Amino acid sequence: MQDEQITPLQHNMRRLVDLSRREGYCDITFHNRDPLIGVRLSPKLNAALMYGAGAQKMANLFDQIETRTGAVFRATDVWVIVEFPYGLPTDDDLAKVDLADGDAEVAPGVSMRQMAKEVYRCADDSEAERMLRRILAS
Repeated sequence: MQDEQITPLQHNMRRLVDLSRREGYCDITFHNRDPLIGVRLSPKLNAALMYGAGAQKMANLFDQIETRTGAVFRATDVWVIVEFPYGLPTDDDLAKVDLADGDAEVAPGVSMRQMAKEVYRCADDSEAERMLRRILAS
C-alpha cells in the first residue's frame, strides 16, 4: 500500500476492481470463511465503474462480488488477496518454489509460513506448505 491514507478495505477494493478489469487469477482469503483458490472475478464490477454506476449500485456490487464460477462474497469480508499476474502456477511451478523465504518474518514474530497457515485457514502443516508455495509463486 503506497498511499498511507488508504485503509485495508480501500486497498482490497481497488485490487478487486483491477482483478475484475483484467479477469486475473487470484486466491482470496476471508476473515470468516474458507478461501477461494485460483479464481477469476466476474467483469461486472469493472463494467459498472466504466459505465458510471452510482454509489448505491457500487455498494451493492461490493456486497455481492462474483467470481467467474458463480461464487459470491463481500468485499468487507476479504482478508488477503494473492494475485497471479502471469496465470495460475502449475504443479511443476509450485514444486520448484524455494521455500527458504517462508521463514522470513512478515510481522514481528510471524513468519510467512505461519501467516500462510493462518490466512488460508489450513488444517495442517502439509496444507500450509501448499499454500505457502502459492504465495511464493505469486
